Amino acid sequence: MEYTGSQYIGEFVDGRMEGDAEYILPTETKYIGEMKDGMFHGQGTLYFPNGSRFDAVWEKGLVVKVSLNSPIWTHLERSLQAVTTAETASITRTRG
Repeated sequence: MEYTGSQYIGEFVDGRMEGDAEYILPTETKYIGEMKDGMFHGQGTLYFPNGSRFDAVWEKGLVVKVSLNSPIWTHLERSLQAVTTAETASITRTRG
């Protein structure tokens, strides 16, 4: 999952992003959490430029559990948008 213009701060295992990390997307959305095999995996939080955040548990780049205490969950309409945004941000792109 590497986008042009992104910044990754963390470790690599066998050339893939792995472990506790910080990943900053070109949109200035920042992910802080666990990575495995180059994807969001485990506990992690997306921080959006507008100050909102999305706390979740990730599995192979997809959200599997959402923290309802996350400040972004204030209105149902916004929460559906947050899930879509989070899943879009975690799509894996292959190199080549």
